[in-house]
Amino acid sequence: MGGPGHVRTFDRIAPVYDERYGASCAPAHDLAIAAVADSKTPPGAVLDVGCGTGRLLARLAARWPDTRLAGVDPAPRMAAVAARQVPAAVVSVGAAEALPIEDAGVDVVVSTTSFGHWADQRAGLREVARVLRPGGVCVVVEHVPPGPLRRLSLWLARRLPRLRHADAMAALMSEAGLRPARCGPSGGYLVAVATRPD
Repeated sequence: MGGPGHVRTFDRIAPVYDERYGASCAPAHDLAIAAVADSKTPPGAVLDVGCGTGRLLARLAARWPDTRLAGVDPAPRMAAVAARQVPAAVVSVGAAEALPIEDAGVDVVVSTTSFGHWADQRAGLREVARVLRPGGVCVVVEHVPPGPLRRLSLWLARRLPRLRHADAMAALMSEAGLRPARCGPSGGYLVAVATRPD
């Protein structure tokens, strides 16, 4: 999930990530939680792919205290912060492309502002489909693709994530064996919800 440079960057900023960027993550977390809550039934098990410091996991634990929570992040120091902050969750160091979860092991997979950093988005979504139970839900919340000037500045800074428009995201999900249910912009984010067919 992400190249070595991205992992090193997130490892380096892990101790100060929440202080500097935590509040800016809240809108994406709000959208993910709302999408999960649409299912009307509390999920039995949730996996957060690219869990970072665990802020979304903490909110999920507060909302659904009986839900089994797991998180995975490729940056060891980010995962260590998440494990300390959310002791109820099982947090692992790993990539979206090789999730440390058994087949059909979770009801819900969430990923917020991480998808653009996955090294192989197709392989990652295939892994998501593998770990989801039949009827399970995948929720990806990611920034919408930037305009030309912002894209250029991110490219020059070597921080350009691979962001997708709704039609491309829905196509990737379909290719991975997921059934897109909703895919569109919301408040500067792309919210993509898909299910694993029964």
